[in-house]
Formats: sequence, structure tokens, C-alpha cells
Amino acid sequence: MNAPPMLRRPLLGGVFGQGQYELATQPIVARGLHAVKYFVLEPRAGRVLAIAESKLEALSGARRLLASVGPTSSRQEPVWLQPPLWTDGPLSAVDVVAPTRHVSRRRREIFERSGGRCHYCPQVLTLDGKWHVEHQMPRALGGTDDPANLVAACVRCNLSKSDLTALEFVTQEQAATAGTNKGRRP
Repeated sequence: MNAPPMLRRPLLGGVFGQGQYELATQPIVARGLHAVKYFVLEPRAGRVLAIAESKLEALSGARRLLASVGPTSSRQEPVWLQPPLWTDGPLSAVDVVAPTRHVSRRRREIFERSGGRCHYCPQVLTLDGKWHVEHQMPRALGGTDDPANLVAACVRCNLSKSDLTALEFVTQEQAATAGTNKGRRP
């Protein structure tokens, strides 16, 4: 499979001079989506000055590099080390960025209202983790999707609650906890 061709155009003015540097773009697939990688190149010397996922980052990185090297005469080449473009070894966990799961505004609001904890037990939840939006008054008993009726609940509590109201579930849980503590001596 051949890599898609790079599209290149000269950069003129400022620190980039009169067309000796080029801005190149190449289509890629990043995190399962189509994207573009931006490169600032010095084609005559075969150097890559900057690589970034946005044009502004690539241009500012190249500007910083060229400013740090300083002015050069026509006989003297600037001296810098070419950064590695790709690692030769296997990717580390730092190199691999897991795609973050999109969290809807409603789900985020319910999470924030709950303080990041299950409404029924003290389990700490993570925003993009596994937890349920729970109806305190179940829909089966006429409960609505009104925000006042919705709370965050861990998977265990939501599945245990089933079609009980919040008050019935809490009462049942307290009775079950009291029953297990009866036989214990302090």
C-alpha cells in the first residue's frame, strides 16, 4: 500500500525567507479518523523542521527552531539535530493515546450534580467510566426523564434497584445491611 502523496507549497516572508522552506500536508488516519499531518520542510537540505497535527503548531515550532539557530550566512549552514520522526522500537504506553469517549452534556451534568459518586453507595465514578444514568422514580412507575429525576449510579446499584423507587431501594439496602450486622458482636 502506497502512502498518499504530500502536498507542498513554499513559505514566504519573515523567518521563512524567500521560499526555501515549504509547508507540506499529508493525509493520515489518527485514532480511527481521517486527519492531516503538517510538516515544515527545508527541501534542499532534506530536513524536517517541525511536525504537528495543526498548521499553526507546525509553523510556530519551525519559527522557534529557526529563531534559536539565528541568522546564517550563505556559506554557513545552521546547525541542529534532526529529531527522530518515528521510533524504531515498539510503542510505549505513553506513545499510544487511547481515544477518549465522547460524554454527552446531559450525562456530564448528572455526573457533576452527583459529585462523581454513586447516588446510593459511596463508590467513586469516573466521567467516561462505566456507570448508569438512573431514574429515582422508575419509568415503569411513571417516572420521567426530567433532570430532577435522574442521578448517577454505579452498575451494581442500578441493576439491583430494578423498578423500585429510590426510597424503596435505600430502605431495602439498609434492611439488608442491618440483617448482616445483627449476628456480629461489637
